Amino acid sequence: MIYDVIIIGGGPAGLSAALYFGRGLKRALIIDEDKPRNIVTHETHSYLTQDRVTPQTFRKRAREDALKYEGNTLLNDRVTAIQQHNDGFIVQTPAGQFQSKQVLVASGLIEQLPAIKNIEHYYGQSVFYCPWCDGWEMRSKKLAVINPDERVLHMVMLLSNWTNQLEVFTDGHDDLTKESKKVLEDKNIPYHLEKIDEMSGEKGQLKAIRMAGGETVEVEVAFTYVHWNTNYEFLSGLDVEWDENNRFVLSQFGETSVKGLYVAGEAKDNFGSQLIAAAANGGEVAGFMMTGQIQEAFNKEV
Repeated sequence: MIYDVIIIGGGPAGLSAALYFGRGLKRALIIDEDKPRNIVTHETHSYLTQDRVTPQTFRKRAREDALKYEGNTLLNDRVTAIQQHNDGFIVQTPAGQFQSKQVLVASGLIEQLPAIKNIEHYYGQSVFYCPWCDGWEMRSKKLAVINPDERVLHMVMLLSNWTNQLEVFTDGHDDLTKESKKVLEDKNIPYHLEKIDEMSGEKGQLKAIRMAGGETVEVEVAFTYVHWNTNYEFLSGLDVEWDENNRFVLSQFGETSVKGLYVAGEAKDNFGSQLIAAAANGGEVAGFMMTGQIQEAFNKEV
């Protein structure tokens, strides 16, 4: 069988795209390893009709919606390679080879937390990165803002909407300008330039941050920087173009430099987004991909 599209990733972008393809009478194979990045979180937020449901529930409902349509198939597997073949692609997994006209990469982001001891015990429970996602739940608490560069002031500004108990940590970097330091000092927001050594607490609840020099600062919540990338090994056999910030070079509608290979969701911008934004983007890109297929079929019939 030659699929109309193979969708790599079964998160909000991939499943939203599959829903569009299914309703468009297309044959879509969704390949998903079932290792979502948001597995550490307890609730989804800011998504109409889905606010505060668990990520597992959201994922189950999304799969059910997409798989209602007979053209859609889900394969729990891992993509290992993609190669161009004729006017389409061959996608390789441990289970076998699958052929399609187009490929949509909706694999999300590869995430790496800062090198802070124990941070993984609190991430998703009392350590976060997105104020819009988790600011409401952390309102009025004593909150650490961890960021090694000048963007920390932007995060301070955002988080001041939810609490007036802020403390800044640059994790060993002194990139704050004199102007930024003055802003923090004028607002009585303490800042720490030392490297963070360790986080401590219990049962997922952060209680303190210890600096490399031994100082311990009591906090209840932290918003931290996170490293993301989209360096998927399965794309290594394709001539994909990247920009100077290691992001995909894409057309307005998500097509890469390889004709027929598209990107949607968080992978598109190499930046963590809310579920509702990723899902919306998956649908938009799928609509454009289908338009091309429909146009090609229509022209052949003339």
